[in-house]
This record gives sequence, C-alpha cells and structure tokens, in this order.
Amino acid sequence: MLNGRWRKILLALGVSLAIGSLTGGCALRKQPLEIESETETQSETQTESETETETETETELETEIGYTSQDSSVRITLPDSTWKVTQDADEMRVFSSGSEAMINIVHAATQAAVDGLSLAESREELTESLTRQYSDEDAFEIMEFEHLSSSTLNTYEYIVKYNSTNMWAYAVTYGIVAQDEAYVITGTVTDDNRVLLEAVQKAVESFTVLNNPAFTAIPGGVNSVNQSESQDSSESQKQSESSDSSQGELQSLTEYGTDATLYASDHVNVRLAPGTDAEIMGSLTPGDSVTVTGETSEWFRVNINGNVGYISKAFLVNTKPSVTETEAPQTDAVTDATMQDAEYNSFVDYGTSYTYYATTDVNLRSAPGTDSSVVNSVGTGTALTIVGETDNWYVAVVNGQRTYISKSYVSSTNPGTGTQTPAETDANSGDTSGTGGAGDSGNGNAGGETNSGGSSTGANPGVVSGTVTSASANTIVIAGDDGNTYSINISDASVNTTDGLYNGLYISANVDYSGTLPNGDLYATSVSGY
Repeated sequence: MLNGRWRKILLALGVSLAIGSLTGGCALRKQPLEIESETETQSETQTESETETETETETELETEIGYTSQDSSVRITLPDSTWKVTQDADEMRVFSSGSEAMINIVHAATQAAVDGLSLAESREELTESLTRQYSDEDAFEIMEFEHLSSSTLNTYEYIVKYNSTNMWAYAVTYGIVAQDEAYVITGTVTDDNRVLLEAVQKAVESFTVLNNPAFTAIPGGVNSVNQSESQDSSESQKQSESSDSSQGELQSLTEYGTDATLYASDHVNVRLAPGTDAEIMGSLTPGDSVTVTGETSEWFRVNINGNVGYISKAFLVNTKPSVTETEAPQTDAVTDATMQDAEYNSFVDYGTSYTYYATTDVNLRSAPGTDSSVVNSVGTGTALTIVGETDNWYVAVVNGQRTYISKSYVSSTNPGTGTQTPAETDANSGDTSGTGGAGDSGNGNAGGETNSGGSSTGANPGVVSGTVTSASANTIVIAGDDGNTYSINISDASVNTTDGLYNGLYISANVDYSGTLPNGDLYATSVSGY
C-alpha cells in the first residue's frame, strides 16, 4: 500500500499530467531535510553505519530490467528490480520505486490530445512556464535542454532541479511528437540523489515505441536541430546513418541479468556496435561458444574475454551444431556445392502453400545458397507464398517462379502489423517489391540459421527457444533465437518457471510439430523458463 507521502506525489503528478502541465512542479516550499536544532558536532560525527547507508542508496542501481507494455506498443528499461508497474494503460503508464522515484508515460493518440500537452518547445518557453509558477528566481534550475527534429518527428528533453517544492527534487521530461500523435515520458526523483537521477534519466531515454511506423525514425542525424548547451547543431548533423541505426538498436537493449551460452551456426563477425557497418572486432567459426549478456531487437550482446561486442541473432543458436574435422580444409567452392546438395536432399514439399512475411529487405535466389544468383528481392513485411522448405531455406513462388529465401529472414507474423498468417494461401500469389540483401555472415557461405526446433511442418518433436513477447492462459508468443516469431499452444504443457510466463522471459519449449494446430500454433509438451 502507498504511504502518505507517495499518495501525495502520485496525486499531484496525476493532476499535473491531466491538465497537460508536464513542465512544472509544486508551489509549496520544500521542508528542511534536517532538524535545525542539530549541532555541527552531530553532523561532523556522523556514524559509520549512516555513511554505509548513504553509500548503499547511491550505488544500489546495478541491474536494468526491460519492460514491454501489455499491448506490446512501447518498451522501457527500468533501473532495477525495485521498480514496480502500478498502471499499464495506453493513455497512462506509471512505474515507481517506493517513494524515491516515479516514471510516467503519457500517450496523446489524437491531434486534440497532442494540442493539449504543455510540452516546452524551447528553453525560453520552459523558463517562462516555471517563472509563472515560482516567483523566487532561485526556486528552480534548468540543468539541460535539448531539441532534436527531423522531417517527421520532434523530440524534446529537459531536466529541471527544484529548490522549493516538497514533492520532488528533479524532473526529467522526454517528449516525442509526431504530426498527430505524441508520447511524453516524465521521471521524477524525490530527493537530491544524483545517482538515482542518472538512472531515471537513462530509463526515460530508453523509451521505445514498437510497431508504429510514425515513430521509427527518431531524429538525431542529418537535418536534426540540437539546442543542447553540451552539443551544438553542427555536431549533431555530422552523425551518420550507420550511427543512428546502431543507436536505434541500443535503445531496445535488454540486459539478461545472468549470462547465457550460445553457439555460432556459421562463420560470423563480432562487431563493436549492433549494425552491419560497425567495425569488426573478431569472428566465430561454426560451433564456437560465446557468452551472451543481453539483446537488442536484431543483435545479441556478447562478452568475449572481457570485451563487449554484438553478433547478429541469425547466427547464434542454443544447441552446438555438429562440425566434422573434414569440413575445415575444404575450399569455398567445394563447401558451397556440398552445402547446396545437402539443402536439396532435405527438401520437403508441403503439398499446399502458406503465407509468411519477410522480416527485412532480403534476396530471393535461384538455389538454396548465398552463392547462387539473385532472381528477385523483397522488402520488409512482404507477403511470401511458401510451398516447401530445405534445412535452411524456404521455397517461395513469385510470379510463377520457384525461388529460395533464407529462413533467418522469414516469419509467420507480419513485422509491420503483428498479424499472424492464415493457414493456407493461393500458391500463385506473392509480392516482389523491395530491395535488400542477406544477413551479416563472415564468409557468406550460409544464408541463415536452421530452426532450432526443426521444420514447422516436420513430423518429429523438437525444441524452440526464444524470448516471450506476449503470454495468455493457453498461448505464448516468442521471438525465436532463429529470428522467427512463434505462437505456441501450452494448454497441455508442463511449465517449469520461477514466476510463471511473462514478457521478457527466456524460454525453451519442447514442441510436437505433428500436433501443429489448424491456426498455425505449435503444440508444446513442456516449457522451461530462465
């Protein structure tokens, strides 16, 4: 139950947000933190236990916790496990850490709601707003103000220190404004704790909008306007598109809290940042193990001999692949031919067709191998008519022609809408728009990773692993380690987890592919989470 002080804070902040006043504080004078009758001797003779208590308070923020909203529309990384979700609705989400700090996410979903937001668009406007609330010129201090803009979005971020309110000592405001929609994230810290302030600011800045094209291009590169005192506009304009891409990935970073071991399914590069244009710091060969400490939407963060790097998710798997000693001396030409023959030998004809979607811009090839010729290409979200598969490739019919597409870049869920595919579709359909290429492989000899559980149409049991993105009484949806999205029926499965099934939990499910349900859901016999 909330204590009296916290109820005051929540009530005051709620009223403030309801009327669109996200830039102000409270006009009440801040109460003194110490009794005036205490002597200097008492202050100077602070006990060791008191010092230790302050140290613990200042350094306790160690483990970040990723949180995705129940409707999977937004994501934020909270400072640590002390933070709790007290409200999760589209128009308002509230997170709190006891009575020490709070974070609110306000969603203005209409133009009228956007117009009603009192979000300062300049340092001068913020100063005027605060001056109207506080007559004392020393009542507040604007510590930072930053405005970035692009052709479609504007972002505003500012930090205010309050010297004369008993509600909070700091407020961090981050607004992302589109043409007719906006999000405003506000973090408040009740005491003068700079460590907690930095943690709250980092959490506020980690906010990410999911599955909404209007918020995909957060400004910060070319054509951005930066009014921060610590970084002028010319520096902001020099940021490259590759840096923006890496920063976008880092905003979705989730730290595991405990290390996991995965294995390279192919020759793959280890990069300094999550992007194919980032500098290469090393490479792995098939079967090499690596310690994984976190993940973004497309990359795993790894620790190699104390150095942090990033590896594309398409090339790490849970189970160590079998590698024979005779494979290494083979030339690339022999290896390519051998791999292609193996792919042909594993071909399965569905006898019908299914609709899947491209998860990125990707090539369609004449044969199951990246050394084969490109016959077409498709863009992210393109519907594909799939009529069969090999170990690592799907057979897609486009304009009557059979082509091959790497399984690493195909999903049963449309990445643009999150819509699950129907069970079957017309074998003659297919969209050929878009451009692109295959994934980031060290030598380009393989087009992607084998589904860790096997084919979704095979007859044998297998294992599917990944991170839970949504969970209900009978069904969970996971982002698979192979880059695909799976909907898994768990109505008859034995579930072995510590705290049930929830968003962000990493699970491994034993599935019976012969029991695939009519709606395309996999049938799980057991689920383990950790």
